[in-house]
Amino acid sequence: MDEYLRLDPTGPAIGRPFSDPAHTATDLAAVRAMAARLRTLLAVPAALPDAPRPLIVEGREADGRQHRVVLSDVRRLAADRDLAFVGFFALKRAGLDHAALTRTDDELIAEFPAHPGILSYSSLEYADGNWGNLILVDPPEAREHWRTSPKHAWAASELAPRHYTVVRLHTGRLPGGLGSGREPVLARTRYYDFQAPVPWRAEREYPAG
Repeated sequence: MDEYLRLDPTGPAIGRPFSDPAHTATDLAAVRAMAARLRTLLAVPAALPDAPRPLIVEGREADGRQHRVVLSDVRRLAADRDLAFVGFFALKRAGLDHAALTRTDDELIAEFPAHPGILSYSSLEYADGNWGNLILVDPPEAREHWRTSPKHAWAASELAPRHYTVVRLHTGRLPGGLGSGREPVLARTRYYDFQAPVPWRAEREYPAG
């Protein structure tokens, strides 16, 4: 079983600037932006193509950055109840061909029908070419069900260390669901540093909100 260093809620681990809580605020801003895009799409469900799910909706931010949304279950996304979320934020290694990330992402999306707890998957491009991802699930245990996928397990254990230097993985909930527009509530952040031969892992837990 992986062991995680426990971090206090106020500052970064020594020598690990990516674990600074200030980055969490930036990540949550992206979570809010991706949730807002989902609310916009759900506001006019009749405008969504009548196509098999998962449905991929490509879009762009006002500044030209890509913003892709994958919808699996619009009805449950629109429900007025808490939704669990996973936020994935990582920095790519420089000088590598990252085509494998895109290919594996597409393969994981194709598996969504086997994981009915995954309601949506959003990807927001950053100006530096990195991406933030927001996965909404219901019930919260669906996060663990996705981990049973051999493809997902391989991506986490083999692909991520090969293509990323550091990763922040947030889990939490959207109180009242997407339609409430309320602030996301964090439960835990896990940090991964793949820059050394032995990966460094840590976690920070937050007071119940």
